This record gives sequence, structure tokens and C-alpha cells, in this order.
Amino acid sequence: MRLLNTKTLELSAFHQDRPPYAILSHTWTDDEAPLEAFVRRARLSRPIARLRKRRYAKVRRACKLARSNGLNWIWIDTCCIDKASSAELTEAINSMYAWYAAAEVCYAYLSDVPSDDDPLVEKSGFARSRWFRRGWTLQEMIAPRAVEFYSNDWVSIGSKWELASTIERITGVHGTILKEPYFAGTAQHNWSVAQRMSWAANRQTTRPEDLAYSLLGLFSVHMPLLYGEGARNAFLRLQGEIAEVTNDQSLFAYGNWPLSYKGIAEDDLIVGGSLYAGSPSRFALCKDVVPVRRHDGGLPWTSEFSLHNDGYLRIRLRVCENKSRPDMRESHIAFLECELSRDPDQVVGFFVHNYDRVDGMPTDVHVYKREFATLAKFPRHMAMEAPLRDVFLSSVY
Repeated sequence: MRLLNTKTLELSAFHQDRPPYAILSHTWTDDEAPLEAFVRRARLSRPIARLRKRRYAKVRRACKLARSNGLNWIWIDTCCIDKASSAELTEAINSMYAWYAAAEVCYAYLSDVPSDDDPLVEKSGFARSRWFRRGWTLQEMIAPRAVEFYSNDWVSIGSKWELASTIERITGVHGTILKEPYFAGTAQHNWSVAQRMSWAANRQTTRPEDLAYSLLGLFSVHMPLLYGEGARNAFLRLQGEIAEVTNDQSLFAYGNWPLSYKGIAEDDLIVGGSLYAGSPSRFALCKDVVPVRRHDGGLPWTSEFSLHNDGYLRIRLRVCENKSRPDMRESHIAFLECELSRDPDQVVGFFVHNYDRVDGMPTDVHVYKREFATLAKFPRHMAMEAPLRDVFLSSVY
């Protein structure tokens, strides 16, 4: 990990024993400070080197702010990573959540918010800042223990703790998370996969694949970067990695949300369902999807599932024939072990199509494919009455 000295503006590499440091969160422009501008060069005198660095005002102001807080080091993504090295870039992106979490403070510089803006106003410049719409800034907002917001001329706007309710309204991220000192491990698992995905549903990144790569730390997974694979393939790989480390079935609870299975109109049935979502946007309406309550004893399910190299997910699900909708008689209903936090008498499910047993699979295993990219909520008693089956779900459409 490279850190920038806030006094000399020179880079130094650290491994295990890192000094206390600040970290900068910002949105990029066309004139960002590259790593090369801050590498010590023997042929340049120190005064000349400093003179060259005067053009990078954002770096200088961030360093000045860190020094005022007694911090001699700062990490800035534009100039602390050698992006020409694919190995270093991969390591940095896979480590970035931890780097933000370990910082003493994160300075969030909002270049499009004036100093006289009132962040508490509903349509304030703060609320409309592009910082809240970028993919990378989601983890940069959640991971650090302390985030301090600054306007375009570096006037303090407030901390994420002070502005938690306002930020919750803007981003959908719950205020208790913004006040969490370290959102990792158990703290992360208190929020379902679907909920965490919903926070990224309306965000964008410059490089398509980064929309998936920017979420690695939020799910405590690591994976190689393959720029050029496209946004969809990167997001599919991310979900596969998540499935390897969690048994949270809300990973599969994406899609359009009709009010109930009886209220599904033909136009609501989005054809092309697959096991995994194509992008975080498919989780936009899933902020209330949570694992079922365990203490009521009413749904003795098992959350365990496993991935197979042949493109199938083996999972135990409650599945029943779709007898309630004559127009969808060929479909079956697969009930996920998920409910709605605001409506616990309803469980979440989707529609599947039953296929003949695939050669080589156990005779007692049922094979299904998700039929529609549409979710529905069902009365809890329907799921309780459905048989628990050993199921293979195809991961491709």
C-alpha cells in the first residue's frame, strides 16, 4: 500500500506496519493527479518537484486538511496506485474496502456542492451530488469509521454520523449502518444480500465492470479483475463468489415486484428469468427482503446450497404446483427462505419450470429453471404446506 506524505507530497510503500492515515473519497475529473507526478526523481530538485505538484489542488488541499488533523499520511486512489500494473490494480481493488475501513478518517470531497448549501433541504446540492450516484463511493461511505463531507471550496458540511438521516433518504442505506463503527463481519451479515445489493441499484461507474468490482468489500469476497468481460459477466461472477460464502437465499430474490401472486398481470411477467441477476439495478425494489424468522418454528427449511461446475445450484426449496393461476398452470412456485421485513406474514418466491431429470443427476432430485425475472409475495401458509424438495436450479437461462 502506497501512502502520500502530507508534508513532502512524496509516496512511500508500506506493508504490515502502516502509520495512521487519512483517505480521500471523491469523483474523478479529467485532470486528476497521476502516480508519476509524486514519485521521487533524483534528477529533479525538491523545489522543482513541489512546483510541479502545485497544479493538483485537490491533492494539496486534502494533504493540508490531514496535517491539520495531525495525520502525516494520506491515501488517494488517483495517485497511490500504479494502474499500469494489472496485478497491483487487482490487489488494490480487492483490498480497498479494508483500506477505507482502516483509515483514521475519510474526507469526502463533493466538488459539485457549494459551501452555502444546506444539506438538510430535500433538493439541496448535497442531495443531488454525483458523489451519491457513483459505484465506488458506496463502500467509501460505509467502510470508514468516520466520514467528513466537504464542499467544493473545502468548507465542512458535516459528518456521516451527523447527516445519517439525510444520507439514508438519499441513498437508501439505513442510518444505523452509517453510525456503525466498523461495517464488516457480523455487522454485514445483519443485512441481507438483497438489501446490500439494493444500495447499489441506482449507481454508475465509468468502466462497466467496476459496478461489480466496487461491491467486493461489501460482501467480503475477492475475485480477479477481467476488464473487457463486460458489466453482466462481472456481476454474474460476483454473485457466484457470494454464493460460495453465504447461504442467504435473498441472493436470488431479485426482479420486478407485483403486489401479490394473484395480482400479477401478464405485463408483469418479465421473460428471461435466470438464477442470477444481470445487474444491481434488478435489486432496486428489494430493500425489505430479509431471511425468514427462525424463532417461530413454522418453516423448518435449510439455507444450505452448493454450486456445481455444470451450471446448476443444488438447494433445498419448498416447491408446489401453481394451482392458483390457471393461466400459469405449467409453472411451479419456488419459495425462497425470505420474507418482507414490513410484512412478515408474506414470503418471497418466484416461478420455475420443471424439466426432465438430467443424465448423471440423482433420481430423487428435481430440476428446474427460473421462468420469469419476476418476484411475488405469497401467504406464509402456502410455503408451509409446500413439500421440501432437493432441487437443482439452472444458473443460466
